Amino acid sequence: MDEIIWATPLYEFLRQCNSTSLDRTVLDCGAGSHGDRPPPLLLFYQQGYVTYGIEIAEDGLANAHEFCIENDKPLNILRGDMRRIPFADRVFGFVYSYNAIFFMTKADIALSMREIERVLKTGGICFVNFLSVDDPDRRPFRGNGFAARLLGSKHFSRHRNDEADVYFKNFEILRKEKRLVDKLYEGKRIKQAYIDYIARKY
Repeated sequence: MDEIIWATPLYEFLRQCNSTSLDRTVLDCGAGSHGDRPPPLLLFYQQGYVTYGIEIAEDGLANAHEFCIENDKPLNILRGDMRRIPFADRVFGFVYSYNAIFFMTKADIALSMREIERVLKTGGICFVNFLSVDDPDRRPFRGNGFAARLLGSKHFSRHRNDEADVYFKNFEILRKEKRLVDKLYEGKRIKQAYIDYIARKY
């Protein structure tokens, strides 16, 4: 039986990907894993996709590699920065960034979105989710955390409801959804707010 992946919005993205005739190659930008959760790329691997991932954070990358080795899953996750994606132009049918892009400054988010567009094939589909201004977490990043050290960020970047539309001027937006989440996480009740996009490159 296939393992259930915790990144539930990716199931809708997978459904959209499966509806196309593009080669099943997918890139995860921010492909590390945390704790005992498997990398979200496993969802696509289980569906027969050729998977690749990049991860800038050392701990997330190490956890992903450990999972791949222990479970014999060649997900092809390497050290990389989505501001400079280490792949050629138009090589992936599908690219996504789940709960990752908002660790960067807005200037770097714009760079990363251009890189996602660059590596996508014509007609390729991407998923990216952004943190909403309605998200209540305003804590600054730790100075020794990866976002501060490697990305130069002081806090999460948040977007207004339509602010991120500008990143998709060369895309057809297939689905846009604002999610307000109230859940238990590590024994605490937390609230989160996201804006998810699924878009097809013209």
